[in-house]
Amino acid sequence: MIAGVVSIIIKYFCCLSFILCSIQLSAATLDVEIQGVTEGGVLHLAIYNSKEVFESDRGDKPGAQPGIEAGVVEKIGKGTYKGSFEIPPGTYAIGVYIDENENEKLDTNFFGIPKEQYGFSNNAKAFGIPKFEAAAFVIDTYKKVQIAL
Repeated sequence: MIAGVVSIIIKYFCCLSFILCSIQLSAATLDVEIQGVTEGGVLHLAIYNSKEVFESDRGDKPGAQPGIEAGVVEKIGKGTYKGSFEIPPGTYAIGVYIDENENEKLDTNFFGIPKEQYGFSNNAKAFGIPKFEAAAFVIDTYKKVQIAL
């Protein structure tokens, strides 16, 4: 009787250990390098896993929200920013801007053209926000993304 209970407990812990190891192994490492920061300010970086959220984000809602897998809001200086993120494997796009006047939004001029530095993964360009597909990349275990501002 006791041997049977011990056997069940051992099997339970083996299964639990396997599941926990699988979860840890399923994370991918994303290194992000943002080059050409000419003015210091607050970096707003979002890693999107949703086409809809990426294409509708205007930089006016900082912080976590559905459709954003990871990100950072952090004061930085001139030069290059480097950050590392642990995310599940998948398809993502990155959007970034430097909030130079620290008002928690991407400032634009009368025509809607950004007055602060911004960029996207794959250095995607468009009048406005590029399509998700233009900025998207796939990550399985490791990826380094460089964004030029």
